Amino acid sequence: MEQIPDETETIAAKRSQRLAEKLKKAGERIRKTEAWWNSSYFEFFLLILVLVINLYSVSSYFGTATFYDTFYSGPVIPLLAKLLEMTGVSLGYGFQLINLVFFLLFPIPFYYLVKAIMGRKIIALLSILLISLPFYPFASVRIYSSLVGVDGAHISSLTVSVIALYWIFKFVRDGGSKNLSLASIFSALVALISPFGFSTYLIMALILTFSEMLLGLGRVKLFRFSAIMFFSACLVAFWYNPHFSFWMLTGSLGEEVRRVIFKLLPISFFAIPALGAFGYLLFDRKPSLQPVFLASFYTIAFAMISLVGGGVFPSHPSRYVAELGIGLALLVSVILIKIAESLSIFENNKFYFRFGIVVLLIGMSLVIILGNSNVSYSSQVLGIWTGVEKGTIWQERDRFGGVSSIIGFIISFVAITSLSYINIKTKNSSAELTS
Repeated sequence: MEQIPDETETIAAKRSQRLAEKLKKAGERIRKTEAWWNSSYFEFFLLILVLVINLYSVSSYFGTATFYDTFYSGPVIPLLAKLLEMTGVSLGYGFQLINLVFFLLFPIPFYYLVKAIMGRKIIALLSILLISLPFYPFASVRIYSSLVGVDGAHISSLTVSVIALYWIFKFVRDGGSKNLSLASIFSALVALISPFGFSTYLIMALILTFSEMLLGLGRVKLFRFSAIMFFSACLVAFWYNPHFSFWMLTGSLGEEVRRVIFKLLPISFFAIPALGAFGYLLFDRKPSLQPVFLASFYTIAFAMISLVGGGVFPSHPSRYVAELGIGLALLVSVILIKIAESLSIFENNKFYFRFGIVVLLIGMSLVIILGNSNVSYSSQVLGIWTGVEKGTIWQERDRFGGVSSIIGFIISFVAITSLSYINIKTKNSSAELTS
């Protein structure tokens, strides 16, 4: 009996299948060779080099303790410092070591975040070198705020914020239970390190999400971002329980935040609609312009907030200047690369372009090394939580115990269980599809 082909077995379908098989076999024979300067090994070497350069720039701070009595509102850094104290390290030096570690690690996740968003290794490398410059408003702001001043928790939270932004970017764009879990966990960790750091992180996350929404599937991406914030809030409920969180927003602790918001309101009535329309008209459905959008909007947003929140000048700096430095590093990196690529001397000769970039990177590295004296140590600058200076938020939190605290722990437990269940369910579904 003759074999009658199915309706799907058309000549075109069989031809496409044969062509796909030929391309697959051809691809197996071809071994793609990667240039040494573009390999993952050389990329790793450059990151280690930047880490060593930053280590040299803050080498004078090793062996020193924090200068002032730093107050903490979240439990993560005090807990790490108490663990170090158990090894024989003094509590003051333990805080300094943790601040140093977070400062030194910052360029690495920042590099991968910029690389993922921008799609260019050179922009990412240039950004981490700019953010490492020992001048205002770049590395010097973070060094003096964390290693000399009293804002160590906020500056340390920036490193975790960058990691959380990376996973937010992955989940908002691609979805996935793993990305949701990691984005929620690192977002919660930012809040447990520094509530103020979480407020600046939230601004950066909103701008990043908005840039993704402009590229399409806006409602889906907004829902994904909302899911991250929901699970993050649930994960930190054991510390910021519902009653305390409500009082923190409406009570005396939220006075400074409300004051900054009220100062921003007159500007926002004109700036937000204008910037929103400007972003939509210029960047809607244009993924190639997403780096320009993010770099410019981060800089504009934190410049405005810094102006109303204390100022941008070194004599009277705002707490938001560290974030402004991040935005400026991105903006300058994007502008420099775009200008270099548009110049005819570089456009017609890739060798000159690479040579110019190498000279620029070497020059910036030397500036960081030679500028070590600008950020060096100066002696002229002044139960489990025993010895830890509790900030106002922590002190007020201790008043909100009882039933509200129990509810917070239950919410956090349910959130952890839900995320675990979602990941297990996703893995089982993937296994069934592949089997």
